[in-house]
Amino acid sequence: MTDDRDSRRPSEDLGGPGEERSAGGERQVKLLAGRLACLVGILFGIGGIVAAFFGGGAAVSPGAVGAMLGILGYFLGSRRLGTFTVLLCVGALFFGLAASQGLIPGIDASDRNLPAREPAAE
Repeated sequence: MTDDRDSRRPSEDLGGPGEERSAGGERQVKLLAGRLACLVGILFGIGGIVAAFFGGGAAVSPGAVGAMLGILGYFLGSRRLGTFTVLLCVGALFFGLAASQGLIPGIDASDRNLPAREPAAE
């Protein structure tokens, strides 16, 4: 009973030690890129909420970009952080739109500011 495979050589099905290490490194780079995308998306989501507090109006763009970055992070391997980012940014979208309509107490509606006196009434 002879073994055709030499035990001193790396197995061909694993691709050798160099290729195995590069595949792990590639996975780590994807995970790092996913986490960075999620962190930037979280910053966009928090920025959308802060903009609504300071009367920035219905700023939908930061929430939408943040949600897209969360989806990107999810597909790059950062599952939990990506899910959190998407949920935060969608919540920021709803909060910003509710604040622009005047539904949040303490924040004036920013989508319809009428003048104190109607100019055509004079």
